[in-house]
Amino acid sequence: MRSMTATGYRRVSKRRPCGICGKPDWCSTTATETISFCARSTLNADRVSRYGWGVYYHEGYRLAFDFDFERNFKRFPSRKMIRVLRALAPPAIRDKVYRKLIELSPASSSDEIVNGRGGLSERGIQDFSQYGSLPRTVNERRVLVERLVESLAKEGELQSFAGIPSFWRDAKGSLRLWSEQDSFTGLMLIPFVGPDGLIRACQIRFMRYVPNKSGRYVWLSSSNQRSGCGPGAPLHHADPHPGLDKPVLVTEGALKAATAQRFLPDRYVVGNSGVATSHREIIETARRRALEIAFDNDSFTNSHVARAMASLIRLRYEDQRSFVYDDEVRVLTWGRSLKGIDEALLAGLQLKRLTVAEWLKCLSPECQEQASGQLSFAERGKEAAGRKYDVSV
Repeated sequence: MRSMTATGYRRVSKRRPCGICGKPDWCSTTATETISFCARSTLNADRVSRYGWGVYYHEGYRLAFDFDFERNFKRFPSRKMIRVLRALAPPAIRDKVYRKLIELSPASSSDEIVNGRGGLSERGIQDFSQYGSLPRTVNERRVLVERLVESLAKEGELQSFAGIPSFWRDAKGSLRLWSEQDSFTGLMLIPFVGPDGLIRACQIRFMRYVPNKSGRYVWLSSSNQRSGCGPGAPLHHADPHPGLDKPVLVTEGALKAATAQRFLPDRYVVGNSGVATSHREIIETARRRALEIAFDNDSFTNSHVARAMASLIRLRYEDQRSFVYDDEVRVLTWGRSLKGIDEALLAGLQLKRLTVAEWLKCLSPECQEQASGQLSFAERGKEAAGRKYDVSV
């Protein structure tokens, strides 16, 4: 068996913990950090290996990865898993299906989603028509699928649901939607829109705490079904039509992005599905424009978040060298009592724009170590290129 180094893999460590679970052992990544192999979590994974590892594809993975990775994990106990790697349907087809799904089951049909805790009204989101309400029970979802198929057939729009995340066929060939289990809480359907205005994927927000679930958000996915697929980790563009001269502001999640876009119309707001995802797409979107990073305030105390932010900044510096531009990078912060930028804006707090050097000085010692380790790569590259960015502590 070839070594991990020879095949482009490396183990995680204290300095470079897993980008999914944040732990320093067991897990692995490719040398380019475009794919993570998490030994502890399969939540929202793009696929699950036959040995039970969650496999997470980040931006650019197709350009830098040898897909023959299975043989490198034979040392671990084998578990019977379903192997899935299905190509996604074109964006236009996914958009049509998801928009019809939201039309047939709108958010406005659920008071819990509109007016409940963490709902659309509380977030200052005024246009409810952009969001859906996924039925709680398997039977209700079956009925919704029947209505969806009938509606699309009348319009002569769709013959197959292959390659559309969340749809799959059971042993009898019947089309199914998402999970085989009922939910005791409301399920908000949140679209992730691409730069062209087309819906690439959808997330689900559990309106109440769900035991044994890591967090309130999951992708609307069918990656654990034999004929299904996962959406990957697309970047959400809150308002993809303005001119290209606006600074780009990135935050966590489509809901935070919607709130931020409402309060900050002079920004082009995007939202990723987690601090460690969609980095290359963020960099491409912000190329030759100012970039403002507005991840949750725990970047000052959570080493996993700090490291992910520093990784994004490092990629930005590399992109500036490659494409020869020098637009600024700023980290946004606000009162530490509020976690997200949406809460800060709704509370009327003033946003502060920190340079990278100022942000580093505000970090806890552990966070500073993680962030500085990432940015040291940028420092070496800048010295070689003869350029000057202040990332010193």
